[in-house]
Amino acid sequence: MITGYNTDVRHGNRIFHVQTEDKGLSNPKIETLIYVGGEILDSYRSAYDDLLAAPPLGETAIQSRMDEQHRAIIRDIKNGKYDQTPPDLIELQAFNDRPLDQAILEFLQQEGDVETLELVLDRPLKPAFGSLFRVQIRARLCQSQSPVSGAEVAVKLVSSLKKATGLLSGRTGADGSYVGEVQLPPSQPGQCAVVVTCTSDQGFDEVKATVVVV
Repeated sequence: MITGYNTDVRHGNRIFHVQTEDKGLSNPKIETLIYVGGEILDSYRSAYDDLLAAPPLGETAIQSRMDEQHRAIIRDIKNGKYDQTPPDLIELQAFNDRPLDQAILEFLQQEGDVETLELVLDRPLKPAFGSLFRVQIRARLCQSQSPVSGAEVAVKLVSSLKKATGLLSGRTGADGSYVGEVQLPPSQPGQCAVVVTCTSDQGFDEVKATVVVV
């Protein structure tokens, strides 16, 4: 699986977070999710079976498709595709673990090595129904790796069948860290995931993990 792209796009009075991932050769699709305020606004998936049909398949070919799709979605946002989106965002959710090692966005580099916020996990997210869930993260700038203090942190439980539920909220400390614990419910319908978002003047980032049944 190839490391994906994550981009903050400011358009109008909103910040859109665009995330593009390769789902791997066992599920040859490229998925792009569009977030606003930690909620999924829209999603787009495209298959690359045609690349598998013409071996050998190199990572460069897949990376090129990812880059093309990621940039196309960003163009849609800047061209106003989502300007008329109603306040209640569409409740969609992807339930695949996000790669923890994120690439510094290529197009930001081309624009001049822009610093943006990124989340770092001090311990893996392992949410399980009926168990105590611990969040331990750090917010930092992606290039200088300087800590981002005072960033707003929100932890939500999202489901394919229910509206998202807030679990924790707070702000990062002087060292950019945030630690919190919450008891997860014994069960919830649909596929569920915990989403941790972090927002500051330096940007937005999020991590997510599927909730398992013990």
